[in-house]
Amino acid sequence: MNIPAPGEDLARRIVAGPGSGTVPPEPAAPSRPGRYVLAFGSVLTLVSGFVLAGAYVLGTLADEPLTAPQQAHLLAGWNDIAEEPEDELSSEELAELRNSGWSCPELAELGFTVESARTETVAGRPAVALVLVRGEEKILLYEQRPWQGGKNNEVLHAVSGRPVAEAGFTAQEGTPTAPRIWQAPSRPGEAVLSTGNVTYTLASSAPAETMTGAVSELSLSESARLLVPASDGEDTAVQRILRGLSVLAGAGGSL
Repeated sequence: MNIPAPGEDLARRIVAGPGSGTVPPEPAAPSRPGRYVLAFGSVLTLVSGFVLAGAYVLGTLADEPLTAPQQAHLLAGWNDIAEEPEDELSSEELAELRNSGWSCPELAELGFTVESARTETVAGRPAVALVLVRGEEKILLYEQRPWQGGKNNEVLHAVSGRPVAEAGFTAQEGTPTAPRIWQAPSRPGEAVLSTGNVTYTLASSAPAETMTGAVSELSLSESARLLVPASDGEDTAVQRILRGLSVLAGAGGSL
């Protein structure tokens, strides 16, 4: 197939970008095969970008289990923020917590945004509480971590501060590569997700399908953490992408 090369005017406009001065004359329309090839190449570039971006995020999430230095860094970040007198956290403080290893999930994939956030303790354990909103719907989401050297041997329901069993929750059947999910018939708008290093509690008066979507989104993220072991030392972007690609390919288990 003989594909005509783009004209010089088109190449100059692509390199120059928008707002670069006068608009040159429109080039002659490329032949139909040329349009198809150019469009297909653009789609491939776009898809590749999405895949690499998703792989980087999943590779970042897959930093479990936490090493002692990682856990110390995570708790130091929380302590620095918790010492501040402000009741609500700023977006910059949320970014600092994430840089320290906290997830502070926004559920943006479901259309939620952070309305407010604050540091708390749940039965003496460090936590971050976020209020997420989507239109008229709200979800209160707690991310709770054990103290340094500790584990989530006792899963806590953050709203009551009691162990999940005492609060009426029972564990749902799942897979080894997914976090444990706890639910209670008496609390249909609440759920607890737990792994060895983090516990999430969700509470909402939103419709049941909203809670189901939120639980699924958190479960997917934490499954990615469990599927790929942490590497020694600091990660490079390439290492994170490679780990994320292994998650996208299903290596190590099933989501």
